[in-house]
Order: sequence, then structure tokens, then C-alpha cells
Amino acid sequence: MTDIRDNNCRAGRRGSSAHQRAWLAALLALLPTGVTISYAAPVPLSVQVSNHTALVVVSPVAGAGALFVFAAPDLSGLAADPVLLLQTNTPQTNGLRVPVPADGAFAARGFFTAAQWSGQAPPLVSIPAGSYVMGSPTTELGRFSWEGPQTEVTFTNALLMGQFEITQGQYRTMMTNYNPSYFSGVSNRPVEQVSWLDAMEYCRRLTETQRNAGCLPPGWTYRLPTSAEWEYACRAGTTTPFHYGTQLLSGMANFDGVYEWDASVGELYNTNGVHLWRTAPVGSYAPNAWGLYDMHGNVWEWCLDWYAGSLPGGSVVNPRGPTSGTDRVFRGGCWYNDGRFCRSAYRLRGLPSLRGNDLGFRVVLAPN
Repeated sequence: MTDIRDNNCRAGRRGSSAHQRAWLAALLALLPTGVTISYAAPVPLSVQVSNHTALVVVSPVAGAGALFVFAAPDLSGLAADPVLLLQTNTPQTNGLRVPVPADGAFAARGFFTAAQWSGQAPPLVSIPAGSYVMGSPTTELGRFSWEGPQTEVTFTNALLMGQFEITQGQYRTMMTNYNPSYFSGVSNRPVEQVSWLDAMEYCRRLTETQRNAGCLPPGWTYRLPTSAEWEYACRAGTTTPFHYGTQLLSGMANFDGVYEWDASVGELYNTNGVHLWRTAPVGSYAPNAWGLYDMHGNVWEWCLDWYAGSLPGGSVVNPRGPTSGTDRVFRGGCWYNDGRFCRSAYRLRGLPSLRGNDLGFRVVLAPN
């Protein structure tokens, strides 16, 4: 239940009462014995939850390891699903479930996961290895020639992809307090007005920071997704124009909802359609089947590849795109686009130095 939409909950807060401190000390005695811990060295912590619950941090309970227990005095917001999962920033996800006893202010029962968190890495979603057909069929209404020919793509390794577009808060933290965004002032809106070069520098710094903190296995790096990886992750097993299905209607994503899209008839003109005329906080709309948010609309997302005027066709394995070019690819559509331009197969291009208030990015974490 991690959610980067709440920036009010930060690790490092201490219980304000003696009762809470006493309860937390008692909690440590409940930890099961014989647990093998293999976390990296302690690193700064950042915890964000979806119900505005202030968390109390108990200092390491695993010697020099970066294992922490998190307890919340009010679990009412978790009543439907009393498991608070704190996402780790490493591919080796480990955790320890600790029962919360009934005791005064902590009367609600639940379980918490103790996990490593570096405080700077974005939440990641596991994207499985597999195959799909990249591009759109010639029968897809509204397609453009550069969406083909359809190509069978196989990925032999899983990867981790950012659950959300990189936010202004995340970007500012990594880039020495610099925020280039036009729609600034809300830290969980996606960062925009970033070039491909800016996005690559963010990935470089994030990799360096995480590696220095001991949070990355050897050979793993943060980078931009390839265009093929992006479309594979966007589709999440679907073959329809959108991961939602055959339609993109007002309210389903941040796009110009006056101009919806239906694969069977084309453009639907909706005089009551929603058009925000700006970016929305990441995660404001429903995710796809693999738990990724804002793959349609909000901001265009830079990809790693050079642009080519057509797809390779045939079958390819772990493609990285052309070896040279002038422009880089970006995907997904944005807040001012009609629904047609937010389709899974659609792609655009721009110089690596291009910046705009419609251009952002998300990251992947994968072996070199």
C-alpha cells in the first residue's frame, strides 16, 4: 500500500509520549528469533503511506543491518487490508512481518513489513520476461505508418520499472534542489521541461547514489526504458489500442477529454469532457494490469532509443533500438493531447536537448 501521493509521512518521526516509547520497546520483544538478515548498511529512510498515518521509527533491530520496524498509532485506514507494505528500492526484496499487539492507542491489529528504503529511489514495479507484438496492426483506426510494421519482441529478463513518472520532488532531491517544471508548486506532479539529456543525468546520479549506499547489486543501473520496453510495460498483456481496452474516455487519464477515442469509430467529441490544461499528480488515475500509472497521458515519457521511421519487423530479442540517429523517442501522450495520440503504439521524437511542459520520464532498474 505504498503511495507516493502523501508526502506528509516521513520516517524519522518519534513517538511523542512515554506510552508510545514503552509500547515500541515491548514490540521488539515480539520479533521472531532465528531470522537471517542480509540487508545493506543503514541508509536514510523515507516512508510514505496512503492514509496520512504518522509513522514511528524504531531504530535498527538487526544489529548493523538496515532493518527497521514501523508502527502506526492509528490503523483505522488500514482496516480493510491490515498489511502495510513498504516497498524496498532493491531487486532483492526482503521483509519481516511483525504483529501489532492490542494495547491502548494501538488497539487496532495489523501487520507491518520491515524493509530497506534509501529515501531517494522511486517505487518500482516488476515487469516479467515475455513476448508481445510491438506496434499497431494496419487495421487499427487512427494509426500512423511509423507504428509498424508490427514486430514480435521477446525479453529474456525481467526488469523493474518506475510505478509512476518521476515527480518534481524526486527530481529536485536528486538534482541539487533544481526543479525546471512549468507546472511547479506541487511536489508529486511529474517533473517536466526536462530534456533527454536531463533525464539521463538523473538516472546517472540515482545509480551512483544508490550504489554508494550499497543498495544495488553489481551490474544493476537506473536508466530510461527502451521504446520496446515502454510499450510492453504499457500494454501489460493487452493488444488493444489502450491498456484500458478499446476506448480512452474523459476521466480515464489526463488528456484532452473533449476529444475521446474509440477504436471502432475513431474520435468521440464530448462537450463535457475534462481537460485540465496542466499536469496532474502522479497516480491520479487507474493503473494498468501491472500496476503502472499514467502510461496514457499526463506527460510524454522519454525513452532510451534513437528514433527510426519504422519498426524493425519480424522477430527481435531484447532490442535497444537503432545504434545512431538524430532524435530520441518519447511515448504515452500528454495532458493536452487528443485520445488518439495516447494510444499504446503511438510514438513521437525530439532532439535530445528538447524541453517542454509536456515532457517527462520514468525510470527502469535493470542489469547492464
